[in-house]
This record gives sequence, structure tokens and C-alpha cells, in this order.
Amino acid sequence: MGLLDRAVARVLPAVLPVVPRQVVGHVAGRYIAGEQLADAIGLVGRLAATGKHATLDVLGEEAHTRDEVAATVAEYRAALAALQAGDLPSGISVKPTAVGLAFDAGLCRASLEELARAAAATGRFLRIDMEASPTIDATLALYRDLRAAGHDNVGIVLQSRLRRTLDDVHALAELKPDVRLCKGIYVEPVTVAFQDQAAVRAAFVRALEVLLAGGSRLALATHDEWLLGESLRIVGQAGLGSDGYEVQMLLGVREERATRLVADGHRLRVYVPYGVRWYEYSLRRLQENPAMAAHIAAATVGRVLRRR
Repeated sequence: MGLLDRAVARVLPAVLPVVPRQVVGHVAGRYIAGEQLADAIGLVGRLAATGKHATLDVLGEEAHTRDEVAATVAEYRAALAALQAGDLPSGISVKPTAVGLAFDAGLCRASLEELARAAAATGRFLRIDMEASPTIDATLALYRDLRAAGHDNVGIVLQSRLRRTLDDVHALAELKPDVRLCKGIYVEPVTVAFQDQAAVRAAFVRALEVLLAGGSRLALATHDEWLLGESLRIVGQAGLGSDGYEVQMLLGVREERATRLVADGHRLRVYVPYGVRWYEYSLRRLQENPAMAAHIAAATVGRVLRRR
């Protein structure tokens, strides 16, 4: 059954036209806070009550107009204001393509700088998210520009599955970047990314070691139990206190493990996405969780059969 689940997860994108949105929403609702800012703020408050921090993400990628970018920036500003009003422990995470990278790099930079200033005004952090490999050079350039402009409340994301990542670690070393280190989710060719799980894990550990040696602050973004244990062993041996690193997990994934990490004294941050563009994000999460993708397929087949 495990092999079948994985096969379903791989073909799911090809059958999007027949996958009912309400079915995806029902099964994948655990991965998103809701469509409205109030939904996200309420969830961040509940997480805070259990000792967990958060980072808010306004769902949506590949903006194609200035109006779309302006709406996204306005939503993030509203989110920062709501977080400040509630005195909630959360920053924001922004995808460059959501603020114009695909069609206007200057607009993207100006938008990120505006949000960096707004976040700094409330003592909060902005994480520039990393997307598929064709956007990496431009994203790293944006990060360098913002740091050069004095925005020290800005961090970046590096993906261990990409063959280039260790070179990027060395290239960023002088900035001592705050890095969310993850495996990476995007499907990439073998020339760009490691395909073997052991190689991805080994690259994660090596990047972690080099980043720590260079004085970077790490956000360990993984649900892989072996990798989590190895990463915590390494930061422990480095003598880092709980304020020197954090573990990050996605909303709805390994929640009991996250609670245990907090109980054990680790700083834990939950990635909290929200917004009306939840469908595409949910499908990516389902691809990562083959068993849930199989539920989607079964529900879709049942719907089609009932129509006959």
C-alpha cells in the first residue's frame, strides 16, 4: 500500500482538473490556518499558549501584476499590525515571486524592503523564502541587497537537496546569515538536485556544520527524525543555548513531536500559512504525504463514479 500511496502522490498534479477543491480542502485543512488573517492570528495565539513561536506566510506565488503585489504587501502589513496588537511571537515569511520577482525585480526588492522595515518597526523578523532553482540567484541577490542596506532582521532559506547549496553557504559566509535549513520540496532534475535520501541528509548535515562554524544562526526545518536527532546533537556539541538555534516545523505535521521538543527546552517555530490561495499549497503538502494523497484519490474516484 505504501508504494501505491507514493504512486498516487506523484501523479496527483497531472489530475488536478478532476480533483475537487472541497475534497482537497477537507483533507488538507490541517496544513493551513484558514483563508482570513483572523484565522491565522487566532492560531498563532493558540500556539503561543503552548510555548510555540510562529512565522506567518500569506499564500500565493507567481504574482503577475503590480496590483497583486500591492495586495500581498498590504496583507503582510496588516498581519504585522495584528501580531503586534496581540503581542504574539511570530515573524513573517515571504516568497519573492509573490511580490513580483517573476516580472519586476525592482518592485520585488522595494516590496521586500518595505516589509523588512515594517517588521523591524515591531521588532520582528522577515524570512525570504526560497523557491525552485531558477529563482535562487535572484533571491540570494535580494537577500544580499537588503543586508547591505542595513536590514539585519532578514534571513534566507537554503535547501540541502540542491547540489549548489554548500557553495552558497560559503558565498554567504561573510554575512553570517540567519538560515532556515531544509531539505527542499521542489521537484528538480538530477543535474540540479540530489535524488537519494541519504545524499540529501548528508548535504543537510554538512551545510549545518559549515554554517555553525561560520557563526550563522540556524533554523532547523525538518520533520525527518534521524536528521532532527543528528542536528540537535550537533548544535548541542557546539554548546548553543536554546536562543542560538530553533527547530521549525510545518503546521499540521508531527505536532506531538513539536510539543515534546518544546517540553525538552528547544525553541520551536511553526510555519503558519493562510489565505485564499490555499489550494496549490495544500496539493504540495499532499505530495509530501502519500497516505493523504491516496485519500484524495479515493474521494475523487468516488465522486466520478457517483456521477455515472
